[in-house]
Amino acid sequence: MARKKVLSEPALRDWAAVNEALRDIRECRHALIEMAVEKDRRIDSIKDEYAKNALPIQNRIKRLEGEVKEYVDAHRAELSGKSRTLTFGVVGYRISSKLMLATSKAAEAIATLKAMGRTELIKTTETLDREALKKQPQSVLEQVGAYIKVTDEFYYDVEDTASMT
Repeated sequence: MARKKVLSEPALRDWAAVNEALRDIRECRHALIEMAVEKDRRIDSIKDEYAKNALPIQNRIKRLEGEVKEYVDAHRAELSGKSRTLTFGVVGYRISSKLMLATSKAAEAIATLKAMGRTELIKTTETLDREALKKQPQSVLEQVGAYIKVTDEFYYDVEDTASMT
């Protein structure tokens, strides 16, 4: 037996019903905004409480870190190698290095490296200009394996009560 496509009627029967649905959407959005404001107030309250309760603990950690560093500095000769493993952690020293170059000198440094032929020390980023490619003829798009997709998209806009007054 052949299948028959079941045609269903839209839930909204006329333009007045569509208008009422848009009104309901607006009211729902207002309710969500009010809920978001309440959520933000609660989050701010929790953050304030955390900051107040965490400050003494954070200060204790900083003080203890300072005391540990002071002791390790005084007893550096007792470290086996660069560090010492204890029951609750490891203390020690490591050598670190950081390239220092003023941001204002970066362009000058790049130009100097290019003049020296040291382009391997310069990062370059290549990206596709999609807007420019979109304006190209179909033959160019086919050569690069691209195409332009056109869609018919539904939209609606709900009148805001603030703009109605």
